Amino acid sequence: MEKCHKCGKPMRLVVEDYKGVVSEAYRCRKCRAVIFTEEQALAFGKKYQQKLLKEKYEKHPVKIGNSYGMLFPRELVKALNLDSKKTRLEIEMDLAKSKIEITVI
Repeated sequence: MEKCHKCGKPMRLVVEDYKGVVSEAYRCRKCRAVIFTEEQALAFGKKYQQKLLKEKYEKHPVKIGNSYGMLFPRELVKALNLDSKKTRLEIEMDLAKSKIEITVI
């Protein structure tokens, strides 16, 4: 069981709604301080980042020389680490559904 960093009393596991994201945390029974363990903080960070991203983006193809490309929104680039030179994308297409799927590998 976690102990409060302010008053030293035992904390209990609770479900907190912080900035619109529901996540587990520990709350002190005496002073009401709330803390996240490292694991809880990482889980919250992923949920919060997902909340900031749109589920669907609509983009127009951009002509680049004799080819076409797509520009990614900055928040998507940061969330998926697309600005790293090591990041690669796998592109699959389904002509019957007019669908292109891009996966970060």
